[in-house]
Amino acid sequence: MKIVAALRVKNEEWIIGYNISALSEFVDEIVLVDDGSTDATLNIAKQFKKVSAIHVNKPKNDLDIDELRDWNKMTELAIKRSADYILFTDADEVIEPLIKTKIHELVKKKHILLFKFRKVSPWKGLSRLRTDDPRYDRRAIDSFNPVLVKVTKDLKWKSTRGGFLKRLAKLILRGEKFKPNYGRSLPHINESAIECRDDIVAVHFNNIDHNRLLKKQVYYALREKAMRPNKNFEEIIDWVARGWSEENITFKNFNKIWLWDKYVDLIDFKKKQKD
Repeated sequence: MKIVAALRVKNEEWIIGYNISALSEFVDEIVLVDDGSTDATLNIAKQFKKVSAIHVNKPKNDLDIDELRDWNKMTELAIKRSADYILFTDADEVIEPLIKTKIHELVKKKHILLFKFRKVSPWKGLSRLRTDDPRYDRRAIDSFNPVLVKVTKDLKWKSTRGGFLKRLAKLILRGEKFKPNYGRSLPHINESAIECRDDIVAVHFNNIDHNRLLKKQVYYALREKAMRPNKNFEEIIDWVARGWSEENITFKNFNKIWLWDKYVDLIDFKKKQKD
């Protein structure tokens, strides 16, 4: 079984070396879709032997973001590399070392087309795991990515925003833009063909640095207002503020076994993000 990892990236020089180093331990090849990086992301990625294909988008503007397009492009690149399974992931989320021994067990389950994993987010460093909100400690059943998908002839990502007519109605009634286009699903896969693995953990590193966290949430606010002008500022502010608020916050210890120890030095914890 050939396993190809597929990454969607943009300005990820602070984490991309760690991610690709870890992936190189257990996948056969890696393909990337870049959404217009202006930093050293692609130069770093090209140094790894297992990175076999890179597609670079050239966004026309800040709203020229299409998650559905990118995930289908990653699928296309992986299939061209003769993938039997595709591990879809973001640059700032890395599955724990346990996957190295478990992945061959997973791909032997021919009736399972989609594997989902638990995802955790260490908070402002690598000692604490935030637990007061499911977005920081997300069960596999509720997680969107990373996911391991079996390649079938009908493998294609579909929009959760609906088809052209539904999006046109949203544009007319609410002023919602066609882009950014977020949300994707695999409607050809039913629940009986999905396996949720809470015993295998992916670490989401976006919240390890406070400055990066704040900048990301401001970016989300600007994008949300541009995409959904019907939303008032108070709604958007409340929505993004939940991402950095420490009101009623609770923690437990972050488990260091989830880290690839020999590559941790490749993470630049304080690098300024350029999104």
